[in-house]
Amino acid sequence: MTKKPLTINDIAAQASVSNATVSRYLNGHYEKMSAATRARIQQVIDMTGFHLNRQAQSLKRRSSHLIGMVVADVENLFSSLLFKGADQILAAAGYQIVLMNADNDLKVERQQLQRLLELQVDGIILQPVSATAANYAFLKQTQPVVDIVDRQLRGTNWPQVTTDNYRYSAQLTKTVARRGYNQLVVVTPPLGDNTARDDRYRAVTDLCEEKKFSRPLQTLTIQPDTTNAKLYQQLNAILKKRTGHTALYVLQGHLLLQVMTVLAENQIKIPEQIGLVAYDDWSLSQLMQPGITTIQQQPRAMGQRVATNVLRQLAGQSVEPLTMVESALHERDSLGTFAKK
Repeated sequence: MTKKPLTINDIAAQASVSNATVSRYLNGHYEKMSAATRARIQQVIDMTGFHLNRQAQSLKRRSSHLIGMVVADVENLFSSLLFKGADQILAAAGYQIVLMNADNDLKVERQQLQRLLELQVDGIILQPVSATAANYAFLKQTQPVVDIVDRQLRGTNWPQVTTDNYRYSAQLTKTVARRGYNQLVVVTPPLGDNTARDDRYRAVTDLCEEKKFSRPLQTLTIQPDTTNAKLYQQLNAILKKRTGHTALYVLQGHLLLQVMTVLAENQIKIPEQIGLVAYDDWSLSQLMQPGITTIQQQPRAMGQRVATNVLRQLAGQSVEPLTMVESALHERDSLGTFAKK
């Protein structure tokens, strides 16, 4: 049997308050409502995953021609290019995207998704903050079209569009080893629940275990609030102890800009003093001096593909459960070439 959607009556019964009290709470009218009552209602809402269907209060549901898109970090150019690609496809089909920013925070992400459900969007494109499908189970209660992009979500049957982060990261790591570097230093934001970044890092650790480098792998985890001075202090501590030839592998394009700035400010020459490679190229890396050896993704193509999937599902058509968009290795001047000893 199909599970009936929750109503205000259900929330009122579970919170032991009147329907009118729940209605006032949902509409932000907290006058003469105790903090304990508000907390009790919110607890029931959180437990049940209830959301207010505002359009259904007066009308039967019709197509809104709205597609919600929640990106992990709107300041990251990669996410902006995802949005641009999706918007190109959806706008041509008469749909409008409502863009939301999760700010890399699971709680904020849930709030943004709840807002989209209240708007009765026809579909949702999600660049998930978490890799765990259970964190998004509440979306299944209303069964909108949901598609995942960039980062994979474990344990779900929602269609996903991404790239083979492990394979391309391994390709980049092998290139560094082939050039004669004997030590690799990975510079990364916190790995956490980001499957794309985890796959890149796993490829490096697997190859280091295969003795592709004679020196042990080192990892610098950079927090969002890490200053340039702090980053230089961490890098310098490693550079002082290096023997032979060391390369930095930056796992994220956004962080690459900060690393490049720190190296330039401290007159550390690339590739004379240190090699540099990165994942997540936006085509800006070829404009830097020297040009940076990178894996170039295609975020705009990812956005176009996931938007195409959404449109097909809305038309009742099936789509592939997992689509891998090709990336490419671009070798530039940020790596030297040294003879193996």
